[in-house]
Amino acid sequence: MFASDRKIKILLALIFLVYAVARITSNLPALSHPRVILDTTDYLRISRQPVFDIKFWGDNRPFVFSLLLKVAKQDLPLTSALQLGFSIVAWGALAFFSADAMRNIYLKPLFFSIVLALSLVRHLASWDYMMMTESLSISWFVLFLALGIWLTHGWRWEKVLALCAAGFFLAFTRDTNAYLLLMLAGMLTLAILFRWTKPRALILVAAFLLMFFLNNYTSNIGERWVYPLSNVIGSRILPNAGALKYFQSCGLPFTPYLNSLTTTYANGQRRVALFNDPNMNEYIAWLRAHGKNCYMRWLLFNPIRSAGEALNQFQELVAFDKLQTFFARRYNPSLPWFAEIFLYPAKFIVPLWIALTTISLFAIWKRAWRQNPLWGIYILLCLPILPHLFIVWHGDALAVERHALPLGLQLALCFWVIVFLLLDQFASRWQTRKMESYVRR
Repeated sequence: MFASDRKIKILLALIFLVYAVARITSNLPALSHPRVILDTTDYLRISRQPVFDIKFWGDNRPFVFSLLLKVAKQDLPLTSALQLGFSIVAWGALAFFSADAMRNIYLKPLFFSIVLALSLVRHLASWDYMMMTESLSISWFVLFLALGIWLTHGWRWEKVLALCAAGFFLAFTRDTNAYLLLMLAGMLTLAILFRWTKPRALILVAAFLLMFFLNNYTSNIGERWVYPLSNVIGSRILPNAGALKYFQSCGLPFTPYLNSLTTTYANGQRRVALFNDPNMNEYIAWLRAHGKNCYMRWLLFNPIRSAGEALNQFQELVAFDKLQTFFARRYNPSLPWFAEIFLYPAKFIVPLWIALTTISLFAIWKRAWRQNPLWGIYILLCLPILPHLFIVWHGDALAVERHALPLGLQLALCFWVIVFLLLDQFASRWQTRKMESYVRR
């Protein structure tokens, strides 16, 4: 048995070595010429501020990508290389801990390979050569999940600290990630109340809540929510008579000038003009003072409508048909399109989500995590999909597909985790019956 385990680990190490070399060498031209877009200038500006300046931590962008730029001294090819290296490490950790959760020894290398192959899908891999937050957001999410699986293999303080550190950087890479931590804190609290997990999980609950509120605090300091909310108002509220009437009841100063900005976004040079135009002073003052609360009440006033709007976009967001417009000029996808279709579900998204959610609810009823702790991770990964979709869709009206990348990753990981959990369960039962039959003879 020990010899077999050793052989499996050697095989996994060889697979990972081939994977790492392939990722490093397959896109060297793109690595040396990463893609820069208009938003990159904001992160570069923040990265040049002193680390001990409050503006570095509470500016109009989360600080993590700017911190990477500072470490790389604004060298963009080096930044891209660091993103790629971190991605390789994060996916390697997730592949190893996921495979280690399999009881059937033959499923370990297969699951390990599938997870690594998933990381090569262009929806996930192309962002390493893009000077934005997507690569880091994906990598921190993957590492956070890997460390969560590692923690289920045995509670130790160093594991808890590593998971909390990953959660902290995840939250401050993209603000929507902080809401994932809030959801996890809520689900862990319920698990404790129903005695599905030990009270020590309250440590994680407290840590995740602290990270969420800290993120929200710095977001308010830097007013990171102002531009996205202005995008939503311009493209979704002003053209909607019912929504506009509700916002006017909240005090929205609706003027002919504001009406002329219907369907526009507060990005790029438009952002500068919009927020420095004297004609917009009254609107901007209202937006900062009352806009967020009014918008939240509007969403909660009719949750079925709000959730339905998000679900209607689920398929389009995950498919991300315009993905190639964000590619670095010299980026070359590592996998052929037919392999990606197999690895990364991009069709029948809503039925797939319904099936995955149904299985997770059934797993809660059966308390499946008592057989394999990976079931608990699957449940915690699957159930936040709908609220995550809700936050992504209603959080901004600009580049929503790009913001939804972690959502597509979440769905794909849920799919492959449940496939291998069921295979592992089937193999275990088959092995048990085989042994019983042998004993009877």
